[in-house]
Amino acid sequence: MSDRRTAPYGRWASEITPEFLVQSNIPFVDVFVDPLRSDLLPPIYHIERRAADNGRCVIVNTTTDIDVIPFPLSARTGVQEYGGAAAIAYGGVIYFSNFADNRVYKIREGGTPEPVSPDNPSYRYANFAVHPVQQHLLVSILEDHTVDTPQTIITALCVVNTTRKAVFPLVSGADFYSSPVFNPSGTKIAWQEWYHPDMPWEGSLIYVADVITQPDTILLSNKKKVAGQMLKISVSYPSFANDTTLVFTSDESGYQNLFVYDTVTDIARPVLPSPIGRDFGSPAWTLGDYPYAIIGDGNTAAFVAFADGRTVLYTVNLAQVSQPDLRIFPFTAAGHLRLLHSSLHSSSLVFTAGSSDSPGGIIRCDFNSQIIGRPDPQYTVLKASGSFTGYEGYIPHPEPITLRRDGKPLHAIYYAPKNPKYSGPTDPNEKPPCIVNVHGGPTAMEPQVLNLFKIYFTSRGYSWLDVNYGGSSGYGREYIGRLASNWGIVDVSDCYDAPRLLASETNPRIDGDRVAIRGGSSGGYTVLASLCLDSAPNTKYFKAATSLFGISDLFSLARDTHKFELKYMIKLLGGSADDNPRVYKDRSPIYYAKNITVPLLVLQGSEDRVVPPEQAEKIVSEIQQSGGQDRVKYRKFPGEGHGWRLEETIKEAVQLEREWYETKLL
Repeated sequence: MSDRRTAPYGRWASEITPEFLVQSNIPFVDVFVDPLRSDLLPPIYHIERRAADNGRCVIVNTTTDIDVIPFPLSARTGVQEYGGAAAIAYGGVIYFSNFADNRVYKIREGGTPEPVSPDNPSYRYANFAVHPVQQHLLVSILEDHTVDTPQTIITALCVVNTTRKAVFPLVSGADFYSSPVFNPSGTKIAWQEWYHPDMPWEGSLIYVADVITQPDTILLSNKKKVAGQMLKISVSYPSFANDTTLVFTSDESGYQNLFVYDTVTDIARPVLPSPIGRDFGSPAWTLGDYPYAIIGDGNTAAFVAFADGRTVLYTVNLAQVSQPDLRIFPFTAAGHLRLLHSSLHSSSLVFTAGSSDSPGGIIRCDFNSQIIGRPDPQYTVLKASGSFTGYEGYIPHPEPITLRRDGKPLHAIYYAPKNPKYSGPTDPNEKPPCIVNVHGGPTAMEPQVLNLFKIYFTSRGYSWLDVNYGGSSGYGREYIGRLASNWGIVDVSDCYDAPRLLASETNPRIDGDRVAIRGGSSGGYTVLASLCLDSAPNTKYFKAATSLFGISDLFSLARDTHKFELKYMIKLLGGSADDNPRVYKDRSPIYYAKNITVPLLVLQGSEDRVVPPEQAEKIVSEIQQSGGQDRVKYRKFPGEGHGWRLEETIKEAVQLEREWYETKLL
């Protein structure tokens, strides 16, 4: 006889506690390998963010699990605010950007860290490339905050002379730079650049130039455009396969596919005989998240692509146009692919990955013999992101759903309530309440990976619905383009339609009368817009809501947000605030706050430079002044930026949200 209990949905007791969320999850920020080490077991390094250590980002030797950098150093960069590519290893030396003072440091394992850049806190560095011959010279993104406003920050590529601890200019003139890479001999360099109002996934350029080394710095000559077009074609992730072959991705077909460029003939060509309707890579919100690695003798690439919201793995011959081989791949999300130089395996790579049914981690992939063709690769988990042993019965299975309206797809992922100690609700006719999750970006997607935050709620009897609304990435440029000029319209409509359609099925999966909506950043904007805009389909449909560092005033966002996204809204809203003031007003929740009758929880970080606290405080004040003191709750977390990094914040935030739904939704 089963000892499983019954209880109303949302009232189930769960072993997934706030403490468990923090202690059983290690966010891996990056993984990297020293390209000059080809030992039997070459050192692999990763960066992990530790909530219990004030959110410090620590470089760790993945094999030995020993910290490389001492307290209080943190391998994190504030370039573009979202950071990424904060460290590399080269010739036994690890270079990294330290978040507190913005300086570049070098360290050998077991050694003492030494700063190698000038002591100027206004300079931020990221995305390093060591010259293969003059190894004391690093090329880096330099973000100059001397005049620290979004309109006056200067971004360039520079040379860091690590011997003199001096910085020299290399490339300037564009609004943004990324991905500097040398060819193996150090005679050429390639990079990505883009200009406002583009984001890098909307329109960007890749250039290549000849390198002239001098004792103190590097000079460039013979600069040539490789590919890309402002406003229309995005090109990303350049990397040299050999001295004369540059690999990159381009979405000129409508999907990010792989291309190669010959520096001798100056000709770029697609790697595949015809485009594949899958994106090879994600929008570059952070730096250094390469979706492929060049392996073997340099004639083969292993790359991940998105299919139905999950990653798949291909290998393809770079030397000639050929069809790719689809490989067995047990992970639903993967990134930061790096070649692993090993005397044992010439065709190995490491990457970060997540899975829907087990913790992700740092993964090693070995191709045992020939790359093109069989056998399939072997995977080894070098370090897991956590342990879920004994809690497997709580893991819900993601159910990708493609909903249709007017013949157009709407992508979502549904998670049913799951708890091994409960067989269901007390009332067999009860349907579970649903939490609709709106991802940020908005040009991003919600992956299908094991997520303890979601399990915290599904284990208590809530259903969970991730909506990859029109404008989300991973489904091609056309799907992303649905949000052009329609931010606050399409996303709001899709996040209303998705739960409504699930609740209206013949056998409904959710209780349509008990639906909450939550989201962070631009997802928080969609939450607020859903509750009050005149254009919203039904401002009273949701019964509770949570906005995490969400946007309420588009005028002030256009003025105050960081440089990276300063002009993002020109495409999302069809023009600037000066050109289209009516649109900005009509889409700004702050002007319609009096319409918000749904109970709203607002969570905000005090140090957020992407969505400043003023955005939260203004709309909370407007709701309170219009008589809504009892239907809004505000919590500002000191020391937090755009997202939670500190242990106490993570625990308090999830408890606040759970209590909000228990009192307002159930």
